[in-house]
Amino acid sequence: MKLQNILHPREIEEKYYRFFFMANYSYFLGVLIHAFFIYLFSYLGNDFMVKYNIVSTFIFLLAFVLNRKTWHQLALLLMIIEIPVHASLATHFVGWDSGFYVYLMALIPLICFYPNWSNIFKIVLSVLVTLFSLGLKYYSVEYPPTLPVSAEVVNNLFYMNTFFFYVVLVFLSLYYALAANHAQEELQVSYEKIKKLARTDPLTGLSNRRDTLERIELEALRCERNKSEMAIILADIDSFKKFNDQHGHDCGDFVLVAVADSIENMLRRDDHIGRWGGEEFIIVLPDTTQAKAAQVVEMIRKNLSTNNFNYKGDEHHISLTFGISICNHSMNIDNAIKKADKAMLDGKKNGKNQVVFATA
Repeated sequence: MKLQNILHPREIEEKYYRFFFMANYSYFLGVLIHAFFIYLFSYLGNDFMVKYNIVSTFIFLLAFVLNRKTWHQLALLLMIIEIPVHASLATHFVGWDSGFYVYLMALIPLICFYPNWSNIFKIVLSVLVTLFSLGLKYYSVEYPPTLPVSAEVVNNLFYMNTFFFYVVLVFLSLYYALAANHAQEELQVSYEKIKKLARTDPLTGLSNRRDTLERIELEALRCERNKSEMAIILADIDSFKKFNDQHGHDCGDFVLVAVADSIENMLRRDDHIGRWGGEEFIIVLPDTTQAKAAQVVEMIRKNLSTNNFNYKGDEHHISLTFGISICNHSMNIDNAIKKADKAMLDGKKNGKNQVVFATA
C-alpha cells in the first residue's frame, strides 16, 4: 500500500478536515521520533526508557489510526497524556538540560487547532501544559538525573531534541498557514458561488432580471458616452402553457433550457441574454441599429421555428414572438423595455411567431 494512501483520510467531517491532516502527519512524525528514541535509550543503556518508548511508539501509532478512523478527540487525549509522561520520565533520567521538555510546547498548537473544544477549554489546557512544564523544571532542580551521562551527551541530547521540536513546530506552523489560506480560498469560492447564484437563473443558467438590468444600465451609459444605440428585445415562447399541461413541467423546463441555449449560441460575445421571468427572455444587443437588430432577431426566430426539439423521443415545435425597441443615448431604459414589451404583445395578438418593432 502506498504511503499516500495510508496517510490520507477515507471520509472526514468537514469541520475536522484541516485538523485531521495536521494531526495525522504530527502523529506519524511522533511514531518516527519515538522509534528513534528506542535506539537512543538503548545506546544510553536505559532499558526502562527503551521499553517505554516501544509503548510510546505504539501509542502514537494508535493515535494515528484513531485519527484516521475519525476518533479525533480520543487520539488527541492520548497525546495529552503520553507527551507529558514521556517528558517527565526522560527529564527524570537524563535531566532538564537534555531538552525533552520541549515536546510539551508542541501540544499547544494541537490543542488550539482542535475544532470541537471551546476557546475557554483550550486556554485552560494550554495553561495546564505550561504549568506542568514549570513544575517539571522545579522537579529537575530539586532532583538530579538518575542516569549517569556526561555533560557532552546531555548537550547533544538538547541539540537533538531542539532540532526535532523545530521540525515539528515548522510543520505545524506551515500547515496552519496552508490551512488558513485554504480556508480563505474556500470562503472566496463560496462567496463567488453565492454572488453568482444571486445573479443567475437556476434553471437556464442565464442572468436573472436583476443582473440583466445592471447590464442594461451599463450599456446605456456607454450609449450615452458614445452617442450610439442598442437594441432591447423581449422574447416570449408561444403557447408555452401547452408544454406544461400536455407533457408535464419537466417538458416545460426542457423547452426553457433549450430555447435559452439556442439563443445564447447565436449571439455575439458582447450581446447579452437573460431570463426576464416565466417563459420570457430579454436580449440586449449593444451598438446595434434597427436594421442590424431586425437581421439578428429574424435569424434567431427562423432557427427556433424551423428546428424541432426532441424530448423523450417526441418532437416538439417551438416558436417565439419578439418585440424590439431601439434605445438611443437619450431614451429612458424603463421606457425602452416597456416599448419592447408592448411590441411583443402586439405580435402575440397578431398571430405569434414574428418580430415586431416598437413604435415611437
